[in-house]
Amino acid sequence: MNDNLIRDVVSLANGQWLNILNNLCGEIRYKKAQPCPACGGKDRFTFDDLEGRGTYVCRGCGSGDALSLVAKVYSLNAREAALLVAPYVGLSVGHKVDTAAIERSRRKAEQAKSHEAAKLAAKQAKAATRAVVILKTCKHALASNAYLNAKQVQPFGTFELTEIVHLYGDYIMNKGSLVVPIFNPTLSGLQFVQPNSEKHILAGSKVKGGFYPLSSKDSNQIYIGEGFATCAAVAECVSNALVLCAFSAGNLINVALAIRSSRPKVDIIIIADNDESGTGEREAIKAALAVDGSYIMPPAVSEVA
Repeated sequence: MNDNLIRDVVSLANGQWLNILNNLCGEIRYKKAQPCPACGGKDRFTFDDLEGRGTYVCRGCGSGDALSLVAKVYSLNAREAALLVAPYVGLSVGHKVDTAAIERSRRKAEQAKSHEAAKLAAKQAKAATRAVVILKTCKHALASNAYLNAKQVQPFGTFELTEIVHLYGDYIMNKGSLVVPIFNPTLSGLQFVQPNSEKHILAGSKVKGGFYPLSSKDSNQIYIGEGFATCAAVAECVSNALVLCAFSAGNLINVALAIRSSRPKVDIIIIADNDESGTGEREAIKAALAVDGSYIMPPAVSEVA
């Protein structure tokens, strides 16, 4: 087999990974929380197969594509894993590669990628439209809002539901819930926060790279945190800076990179949630390193997040 083994195997396997992995790595179900075939657990692993590439997410051993999963399960390098997969896509050592089949697989992968992107764009557009409709029924939140009052922070331009909102199935957001807009860069969705701190994102919202600015200041010092209450507490302490809520630890790096791209000379400070899992600190360090910024872990952050 030629030196393009990995490329050829991956091209031919595109769209067939679920069947291949079920032969090589045990039973794997599509988009179901399940044990990881590499590191075990109970529900840490999800096979999402984006663009037919066999992608997966595991809270234990990390994310990747199908070939990397095979390599993990069998403790192989990428080429050795490709040799293991080769027979399942009709390739064998010493036989000429079917270039026509690879080209067909490549075109199929491109079509799948385009189709998936179009579906995602339509879903996000629908969410943005619904966000506008919901906000028209809201009122501006006051410090007396149940959630804000419990956290002892100011509303910073957020909203409050004046009527019940049905999210999905029978699940509803109750009247009085805090509503935080998500901008990406225009309005792309909403986060709802109930008085008990339970949070939900409007389905379809474009959250990656999305943020909520707690002021309209044009500052050379920008703080980026994950939770609204955390960001509000910081904003009250640093009135001369701009504070952005990124909504999740994993989104800190996306917001930070976007800010660095548009504002190359500003000081970026990442606010890390001091949670027991250490996720906030890890993601804050990752974001700070990516933009050459810094991060802080205020002792009280875990109490207001």
